[in-house]
Amino acid sequence: MKRLRNTVMAGLLAVGTLGAASTPAQASGKVYRVDFIFTGFAYPYFAPMYHAVNLAAKHFPDLRIKEISCNNSGPTETSQVDEAVASGVQGIILNTVEESVTAAAQKATAAGIPVITIDRDVSSPSARVAFIGDNDFVLGETMTKNALADLSSHKVPKPWHVVLLEGTLGSSTAIGRLDGALAVLKPYEKNGSVKVILNTSANFATNTAQSVMSAELAKTTNIQLVISGNDAMALGVETAIKDHGIAPGKILVTGADAQPQSLTAIKQGWQLNTVTHSPYLEAFWAVEAMNNYLQYKIKPPAKFKNGNILIPMNLVTKANVGSVGAWGTPKVIPKLPYGKSQTFNT
Repeated sequence: MKRLRNTVMAGLLAVGTLGAASTPAQASGKVYRVDFIFTGFAYPYFAPMYHAVNLAAKHFPDLRIKEISCNNSGPTETSQVDEAVASGVQGIILNTVEESVTAAAQKATAAGIPVITIDRDVSSPSARVAFIGDNDFVLGETMTKNALADLSSHKVPKPWHVVLLEGTLGSSTAIGRLDGALAVLKPYEKNGSVKVILNTSANFATNTAQSVMSAELAKTTNIQLVISGNDAMALGVETAIKDHGIAPGKILVTGADAQPQSLTAIKQGWQLNTVTHSPYLEAFWAVEAMNNYLQYKIKPPAKFKNGNILIPMNLVTKANVGSVGAWGTPKVIPKLPYGKSQTFNT
């Protein structure tokens, strides 16, 4: 993953403003300046998001998109949103690190600058035009239900000891996925079938998850399930399991994102499942949604509650892993489900 980050960062240095190479004939004449402010490359998940914005910008040359990494810092991101407003941008695509950036997003909206959030949301729908991402509560439910069904079908003795690894504290993705998992576990805990022996943050990071899991395995190997809020953490858990000489499948591990290494881990039996919610599709739709708003003043209609545009999600297990692409990236970008839209090849 270090090599991946270095490769992406090299591309970052080589590319400043996106979309400048598009054919001028496609443009309407007016150019809208848009800042894409995102987490950065601390996690591999955001690399396909960055590349999707790069490609989408070529299809919408009226948008002059500048990408800005906040290096996974909430305070830095807040400052970057304030700076974008002060510089006079016409739009902001915001990949929220922490919900604390909501106040800055509200200031941008009040100044007449549309904000579209992507993957992670702000705490108030009034602070943005649209949110494009998944339903993280449902994602947490999905991975957990599948894991408990697997334990049950294999008649694993109860109580099942469960470890919960949450992502970045304060992020909407971490909160939603944890809440979804806990909602599924609650009746099992109540009847004594499940005992949560650890519930902590591993910050969506592989190394942190490996360290946390290694420390827990040093205390006990009587663990039947680890619910990881993303694949990066799941991979760290699996390394810790291997280091303790535990056979694949002895401890079930869930994840999300369809990270390439996790797809391999599922095939090999180290990971039970993952859930796709393509960052590539999220980013492409965000650019298209911004174009709809700036060019035509089209925003999500009322049928999309609170302006939430949800990305399709799919549970991936050993049964269907061979048909899933890395990061859940589709071969064809489907139409944004409102406004002026069309399909695009990835």
